[in-house]
Amino acid sequence: MYPEIDLSAMPRSFFHVGLIVPDLEKAIARFSDVLDIRFTEPQAATIPFLADPDPRPGPVQQLAVMSRTEPPYYELIQADGDQGIFSSANAGGILYYGLWEKDIPGRLERLRASGVSVDAVAGYAKEMPPYAIWTGRDLFGARLEYVDEATRPVIEDWVRTGKLPEA
Repeated sequence: MYPEIDLSAMPRSFFHVGLIVPDLEKAIARFSDVLDIRFTEPQAATIPFLADPDPRPGPVQQLAVMSRTEPPYYELIQADGDQGIFSSANAGGILYYGLWEKDIPGRLERLRASGVSVDAVAGYAKEMPPYAIWTGRDLFGARLEYVDEATRPVIEDWVRTGKLPEA
């Protein structure tokens, strides 16, 4: 009835669900207890440039953990402040569905051409292409995070070892 598809040739895009939590330690304990899973050590990652939607004046620290499971991972992110993508206003539900992307600049262009809003972009500098994009909730209430596939080895090593590799 349906043609066979070579699943190994399919893109592996969806890899995690991001949730903003008001208390990271409590969220880790609750998710661990309910889902019977472990998490990485909390890591403070520096985002050199973040515009959400306006450029921040300097680097942003993001405290997060990833589940030590098979994908899709659970990413728990400590709420930070009252404005922006990581704010406490976004706590209490799924913030985004994370997808790998090979061509972040191309994806950003396609999103804008399709009329999909962009809530935030993260990069190494304002003048450089971003390494992550967060859409608005344009797709039936869902926000998507596109993450540069070049970061995949670092994220997978973090999940495997429990510790974020040194930059």
